[in-house]
Amino acid sequence: MSQNKLAQQTIDQLNEQLKIYETLSPHANLYSFKDLKLSKTDINSFKNTDDAINDSLQAYAAIETIQHKILTLINVIFILKSTEDFDLTDKLYNNISYLKSDDNKLHNLIFYAKSGGSYQSRISIIYYKQNTEYQKVYDTYTDEGGVGLFKPDGYDSIKTLTTNTQVKYLLQGSVKTCGMCFYNYITLLHLENDVFTVDFEYTTDSRSYDTILDYDNNNQTITVNYQTDDLSGPECFCEQNNEENNAIFEDDSTLEKECYCLFKFNGDTFILKEQSETVIKRN
Repeated sequence: MSQNKLAQQTIDQLNEQLKIYETLSPHANLYSFKDLKLSKTDINSFKNTDDAINDSLQAYAAIETIQHKILTLINVIFILKSTEDFDLTDKLYNNISYLKSDDNKLHNLIFYAKSGGSYQSRISIIYYKQNTEYQKVYDTYTDEGGVGLFKPDGYDSIKTLTTNTQVKYLLQGSVKTCGMCFYNYITLLHLENDVFTVDFEYTTDSRSYDTILDYDNNNQTITVNYQTDDLSGPECFCEQNNEENNAIFEDDSTLEKECYCLFKFNGDTFILKEQSETVIKRN
């Protein structure tokens, strides 16, 4: 069988596992081996464990098992496709997100971790084509790769910024971390000497769903607009000194402000061009 046919077969197997994963809930009790379509080897691995009851798996074990299968199949696909550029857009079942950079080198796949809490955590896997092979550079599931460099919940967009000497990637995403907690982030990075390096990063942590952290590709600008609260801190900080901001929150919580920052790409990184703050409420 050719590698292309084997890759397509693996994609089909991945979609089958994604369909099974869609049916799982951390709040359920048990899932039968039959419904999970487990092999005899899978079933035998649960003998004498608390994960299995008769012919079924506990919900958490079912979720972890299918997650592992999904990640294994994704890895096989990138190994089989290492010798060529490829695109998984519109080829995967709809409960997994897939993004790639314009140069077809950086790929990000994301799906919900089904952890059961109000934090809508996701599993993110990132591959990068270096020379002639795809390398896994980050994996939330195993904490493999660039921990602290890449965000564990993955991204909503990947933009490619080409300079005179480098190709840089602008990664943007967001995640709901509690009932009324919204975390937004944007990171500019590049590969140098086989290592990814961060050139710029900005994050917002706030109670408002309406927080703005947007990139304008035409003007190559990043706009930030948020309101201060107990998560963001009482002061507007365009320079991202959140630790200091949170430290002084208890000393001055009488004002609510609207904060605005504008960053412009200068060919290397994003520099602060404009900033302002407006008092919107006095207690």
